[in-house]
Amino acid sequence: MARRGRPEGAPGMALIARLQETARAARTHGFGAALAALVLGPTQYRAFEMARVVEPMLEAPPDRSVLSPLERGFATCSDIYAHLPTLYRITRDRNLRRVLELGTRTGESTVALLSAAREIGGHVTSVDLEPCPDAEARVRGAGLEAFWTFLRADDLALDWEEPIDHLFIDTSHEYDHTVQELRRFEPLVSPAGVITMHDTTSRPEVWRAIEDHFRGRRDARIFRYYHNNGLALIERAKSKD
Repeated sequence: MARRGRPEGAPGMALIARLQETARAARTHGFGAALAALVLGPTQYRAFEMARVVEPMLEAPPDRSVLSPLERGFATCSDIYAHLPTLYRITRDRNLRRVLELGTRTGESTVALLSAAREIGGHVTSVDLEPCPDAEARVRGAGLEAFWTFLRADDLALDWEEPIDHLFIDTSHEYDHTVQELRRFEPLVSPAGVITMHDTTSRPEVWRAIEDHFRGRRDARIFRYYHNNGLALIERAKSKD
């Protein structure tokens, strides 16, 4: 009687693939890499190997002693760190003084936005359902409290009708919630303002919400960054009149 489930020979094929990857790693990178390939297996080892190529800072971090406080924040690996210079530069260079951040967590993006706000005389309001002590400590450590308001609240229940120059969204990543956030706050974004949204690669529901909300809209342009979990930049399309 034939067995149900995994085809016969599959475990053997997996072992052969693991040994082949181990041999390749040994030839290419030596004993340490071979051991990693043997332990991790082909798929995970190749992902590990690719990470070393995509992000060499993991193995060779910069000398932090020569970096400014702002640069040290940009050079600290996190799930958003590669986008922090973008958030900072967009806010500063476009003079986006009224910033609303939905989702605060540990405050990496908060400090990037606040650093720009300090330079242009702006203000950042951050909203999160949960207390964010790490973010508060990070903001205090950077001396940016004067430019910041933190609201512990449900963003969709927030009594907010003020104009927004930069709307940054990094919250639940759930499709329905994200669509509701866009419906609620996008009309308040100023004509020269922008919307940025994190995790558009790692959380497909976020990108789907963006696509559905802006589908058929000729008044918006969307730029997508795929690395470091993904970032979307949404701005008003300039009229051709």
